[in-house]
Amino acid sequence: MDNTYPWLAPVYRALLAMRDALPHALLLTGPDGIGLDELADRFAAALLCEAPRPDGDACGGCPACGWFAQRSHPDLRRLTPGGDPASEDAPSKAKEKESRWIRIDQVRALSEFLMVGGHRGGRKVVLIDPADSLNPPAANALLKTLEEPLGATVFLLVARRADALLPTIRSRCVLVQAPLPAADDALRWLEAAGGVDAGTARALLAAAGGAPLRARALAEPAQSTAYRAIVKTVAQIPDISSIQAADAVGSLPFGAWVPLLQAWVTDLGRVAAGGEPRRFPEERERLARLARSTTLDRIGRYGQWLQRQSAILDHPLNPRLFCEDTLLRYRQLFG
Repeated sequence: MDNTYPWLAPVYRALLAMRDALPHALLLTGPDGIGLDELADRFAAALLCEAPRPDGDACGGCPACGWFAQRSHPDLRRLTPGGDPASEDAPSKAKEKESRWIRIDQVRALSEFLMVGGHRGGRKVVLIDPADSLNPPAANALLKTLEEPLGATVFLLVARRADALLPTIRSRCVLVQAPLPAADDALRWLEAAGGVDAGTARALLAAAGGAPLRARALAEPAQSTAYRAIVKTVAQIPDISSIQAADAVGSLPFGAWVPLLQAWVTDLGRVAAGGEPRRFPEERERLARLARSTTLDRIGRYGQWLQRQSAILDHPLNPRLFCEDTLLRYRQLFG
């Protein structure tokens, strides 16, 4: 377990302890940016390893571990949005590969895999990540499969938003929760892994909501530049127009600026309610001035509207108009 993120080591030990008496389905959940995908991947490797270490971890040297590393193990299937590029069910069109959903045909394609025995005479593993990207037909198809599990197959579902899964899917899985690391642990890791000083690490962790991997990504030059540009632009509203703001951030992916705007609005609500900002503590004074020129009710209603827009972030009808409209609505909070 030497390569496991230190905050996930207890969770990984708990998973390995289940290795010899596994339920047919596990739901691994926790915040984004803590390494859930790496954790699930490593546990899948351990389940398929043919010469596991005494603690149950994968040996890294047997044929099964070699196939796993090459993403070619015959007893493993991965379901990801758009399909696993290394698998036969991957779509040929680039457009489909960029899909944000796991589709019903991907779930149906599991049928033959589930019906036959393992090629190596051991377990088979189906890794679904992120499971909260199953579209409704795919989720219903998966539910039927989970209701009638076949053979020695283990389903590993990974979800950052477990509440987005069907309750009936959740009820058929054993839940394994991975928490955010303690602030001091995350800070020490980020200083070492991100190569930043304590002050910068603290600011990045705050901006990332305490998630170390997201904070490390923000430390990278390209993302750091984009992050600073977005925060600077949002902080200038309403002193600049929504058109000017859209000019500054409109060329960036929605996934870059919309979550930051959501975090900013959440901090604005905290300050308006008499609390302290969590994601942007260095902007406390600016947020306080803004809070005095609006109301908590307005902030709450805008935050709810912004949350509902997440459903169209990948495919807005007109990206530029969406950007301008989103920022105009924010600017109107200050009437």
